[in-house]
Amino acid sequence: MSKSKSLSLLTFFLVLVFSLAACSSGNNNNGAAETTPASQSATAEAPVSSEPSASEVAPAEETYDLGGREIVISHWWDDTPNADTPAGEERLKRISEVEKKYNVKIKYVNTDWDTYAEKITTSVMAGAPLADIVYIPSNTPQTLIKGGYIVPLDDYMNVQEETKLSDEIIKAASYGTGKTYGFLTAPPLFDNKGLLYNKRIFEESGLPTPEEDIKNGTWNWDTFVDVLKKLTISKSGSGEIDQWGLTGSAHSVGTPLIYANGGSLYDETTQKVVADSPEVIEALEFQNKLYNEYKVFKRDEGNDWEDPARYFTEGKVAFYPTGIFEIEPRFLANMKDGYGFVPWPNGPKAKSADFVMGLNQMHVYAIPRGVEDPKTVYKIWEDLQNFDTIDEDNRTLAESYFSDEDSVNEAMNTFKIAKYELISGFGIEEAMGQLYRDVVDGKVTPAAGIAQVLPTMQASTDKIVKGN
Repeated sequence: MSKSKSLSLLTFFLVLVFSLAACSSGNNNNGAAETTPASQSATAEAPVSSEPSASEVAPAEETYDLGGREIVISHWWDDTPNADTPAGEERLKRISEVEKKYNVKIKYVNTDWDTYAEKITTSVMAGAPLADIVYIPSNTPQTLIKGGYIVPLDDYMNVQEETKLSDEIIKAASYGTGKTYGFLTAPPLFDNKGLLYNKRIFEESGLPTPEEDIKNGTWNWDTFVDVLKKLTISKSGSGEIDQWGLTGSAHSVGTPLIYANGGSLYDETTQKVVADSPEVIEALEFQNKLYNEYKVFKRDEGNDWEDPARYFTEGKVAFYPTGIFEIEPRFLANMKDGYGFVPWPNGPKAKSADFVMGLNQMHVYAIPRGVEDPKTVYKIWEDLQNFDTIDEDNRTLAESYFSDEDSVNEAMNTFKIAKYELISGFGIEEAMGQLYRDVVDGKVTPAAGIAQVLPTMQASTDKIVKGN
């Protein structure tokens, strides 16, 4: 045995003796002296190095050099972050890190909603995509996919293994193709929907709030009608109605009533439009009664987008059907009265006691055909996101929109009650939108109206889904 090896053994035995002596000395330090880290359990034959092994060393982050290229990201609003807010500061910091990592410059552009799809297609056809990454409205992905205007991530990477996308997003953004064309960190809170209610009106009426009805298990159409009737009054005493129960566009009321009654407009499995189901017919009949029999509805004055929101802001209406994206620009700073947020009440044919929020497919990001280095471009987008704080960010947003905990919780709960139907771009929404108006205007009955438009909706759906 070599001299050095003899010394090693001697050292080991001395350490062992002193260790045993320490253990038997009665030292009670919450067991600290009885526990030896694995990294210190050395043997004379195989001493453990103090240097970390190759497997323990974190790999250096991969860097890229795109030569200062400008990466353009398009929305239908200006998404350039503002340093005036903590969230804006955080985004700007992240952008700076990404720009350094990839040697690029990030630029956000605002593309008009009305011409968005057209600009995507024409720019791709011209060989100069309008942006490297486009945020696509929910009514256009399938048309763009059929036309070959956006590329699937699967052509450039293993989506399951090489991205942070959830299974939910991968499935939803495949549109039945088996390939992932769109991407998103998660369904966004601002796309979700429900009902706003005026707190002052409820306080003055002495009625239970919708939130109380939810907790009591009585938030249904019967309760809804009763409340709407009691809140549609002449406050002045002149006999002329000056406070109404409900307002909104015909579309913003008709569609959520269908989902709240357990209905659907499209069966993805059979690829059939199912707007003639009993659930849908009953929902349209109920909508007609709200307008014409119960007379609890404040109609617009020619602008079904601006007028209803104005009525609610002015405190003339108890309920307003809202998209959460409307809260900040329309009500947060403009409304004197407090407001709460709840889901639509269940109809008599609801499939369960759970509420349902019907949504079209999500708006998603995509990469247009012709963009250079699509895999790297996707990775740039991914690095710009914070996947670890999605729930926290959504709750922070909800807390900035609503002043009470119940409304915040109801807003967050929209993710659990969401029902997505892949109907955007099929022509179904457009046909139903006109039908809602015709029904509430008394031009047609729900059953007769559905029978008239069903063949057109099915034909337009087949054109997209089956590529006819």
